[in-house]
Amino acid sequence: MKNVARFAALALLACAACNQEASRTATVNLGQVIDRTGSIATPSWADSIRLAVGTANQALKQAGQLELRFALVEANSGNAPDMARAGALQVVKQGAKALITDSSQDDIGIHMLAYDGDPAHALEVPVVCMACTSPNINNPAATDPDPIKEAALRNGKGWNFRTTMSDAYQARVLAHMLMSAGKKGDVNGDGRFKLAIYASDDPYGHGFSDSLKKDVLRLSPDAIVEQLFHDVKAVPTEYKWGADVAKLVDKHNEANGKADGVPDAVVAISFPKFEIHFTRAYLDSKSNVRLVHTHNFRAARVLEALSVAVDGQEGTSQAVLGDGNSARVFSEDLKALTGQAAAFRDAAAYDAAMTLMLATLHAVKHNKLADAEQVTGAMIRNSMRAINDRAGEPIDAGIAGFARAAKVIREGKAIDYQGASGPCDFDARGDVVAQLARFRVQGQFVDVEKFDCVGDRECPPIKQVGSK
Repeated sequence: MKNVARFAALALLACAACNQEASRTATVNLGQVIDRTGSIATPSWADSIRLAVGTANQALKQAGQLELRFALVEANSGNAPDMARAGALQVVKQGAKALITDSSQDDIGIHMLAYDGDPAHALEVPVVCMACTSPNINNPAATDPDPIKEAALRNGKGWNFRTTMSDAYQARVLAHMLMSAGKKGDVNGDGRFKLAIYASDDPYGHGFSDSLKKDVLRLSPDAIVEQLFHDVKAVPTEYKWGADVAKLVDKHNEANGKADGVPDAVVAISFPKFEIHFTRAYLDSKSNVRLVHTHNFRAARVLEALSVAVDGQEGTSQAVLGDGNSARVFSEDLKALTGQAAAFRDAAAYDAAMTLMLATLHAVKHNKLADAEQVTGAMIRNSMRAINDRAGEPIDAGIAGFARAAKVIREGKAIDYQGASGPCDFDARGDVVAQLARFRVQGQFVDVEKFDCVGDRECPPIKQVGSK
């Protein structure tokens, strides 16, 4: 009975996140520009954002702060930069004071609007990306032939943030994992380690692939790394995945044109709808070369499509949840609302909304605004790091946590938000660091090892999680 009551309450508060209230309460809109129909469409991300907004509104009522509520305005990114840009312009026109988006290419596409010189494109709102991992994002030394894209990558105006980790960290863990097999990575006994990387031809695929290649060569300068990229506009059911698999596992190196041996491992870096077809083709090939996946393989749609065929498959990803009470509260609330356990990236989506709303509360207080609707995107951007003050009061996720944050901020005191996905401490670039995991498919995705990137940027293993 208790669970039924909790489900009903959460359903009501989530609904309240999307409906207008007939009162004089000021409404601050958040824009949600995430994929609904493309290669990374994941319904639970929208559920997690909706849960966060509903949680905040219920918490504000509980705290007696009835003068403010949050609402969502939404657009479909389609995991296509042009569609994402159009969606961002649309939701800002509808009054969004901040944006949440998803993939690397969507984030870069939206952020380019701040640097293209067109006043009509000046969003002037902070953007929090909950699924973009390209190491080139928020990199002050990033280079690109397109000066507008280069400026967006460097994030000189400071509009861009993300609640998911750069792939630079995952690349380190992957490199060490691959090199620990056999004799410094050589498992086929030909006297050298060769890695074949198969990646999507986009900023995410290139950024991750290049980082992995760099880390492998750092650990073993004599290693051979082959990189092969597939078209992100390919029609999955028509693309010749088997032909690419054959190129990856033969002796011929597509990158340098040489016959330099069969690879010891293949690492796949792509999006779920492509991973399904590529993995099926790989299994059909009967290749003995080890296949290792990365985070986008860890999607419900992959297991739904491939089922027991991928039992035993392994890979690396950011941990599904952080440690501590916030992760527990979030996962329980999401389960009560949707009936589903928290899946990959759900916590990062939730934290994207929570950080923006906490920053909004701080901005309203800091700028002495009598009317919260007068808050600007610049004010919210300038408050984003104020919510993770190490000297502040630790604040958990959930209704009780947000209500406490609202009270503490109103009193002019500092807070330190403890995210559901991890610490959510934005650095000078706008990035966060959390835990990584090595997962294995055992009827479901199971973490078999975790790595601490928060305490040590080399991400050493911290514990064995054990099988379910």
